Amino acid sequence: MKAFVVGGDYAFGKNREGNLDFLRAASDRLGFELIVADWIQTRTDESSRISSTRIRELVMAGDMDIAHRMLGRHYQIRGTVEHGRKRGGKLLGCPTANISLHDELAPKTGVYAVTVECLGGRYKGVANIGYSPTFDDHIYTVEVHILDFSGDIYGEKIRVNFIHRIRDEKKFSGIEELSGQIQHDIATARGLLSL
Repeated sequence: MKAFVVGGDYAFGKNREGNLDFLRAASDRLGFELIVADWIQTRTDESSRISSTRIRELVMAGDMDIAHRMLGRHYQIRGTVEHGRKRGGKLLGCPTANISLHDELAPKTGVYAVTVECLGGRYKGVANIGYSPTFDDHIYTVEVHILDFSGDIYGEKIRVNFIHRIRDEKKFSGIEELSGQIQHDIATARGLLSL
């Protein structure tokens, strides 16, 4: 390690006992450069600064627009496509890539307009994050319908970039109402992603 870059209030370890004084002593002893970076203020609110804590809060609240401005890129999750419950394509007419997450902070439950990176390409899509309340199975899933795509990506690692939150997750009266809403969500995502 040549350098360590931290913010002015950085702390780590048990009870946050690893602090700037600890790092300064370690940098002298071990010969790495310690860089304490200035705060970067948000453009919209000069009293607020950009921080990983604030970005995590925004992601968990589903506010992808402000998270994007703070990150300088869209918030992204990565995962492996696995077999789901065989409902997307067969039952709803909308095949989905079910993603197994590993140590990823998933956004607030709901439906999102997304882009998907897989097989060397980038595609538009719609993601649903949540518990499938219409089916009452209470299993947390991250499912992505990739628009205009028909490839086999089981076992592939993909990246999902969250562009905009469309709506909350909702329980529908049945398959027909859910299927109609999915088509509406797809149309909404197409519109958002063509801007």
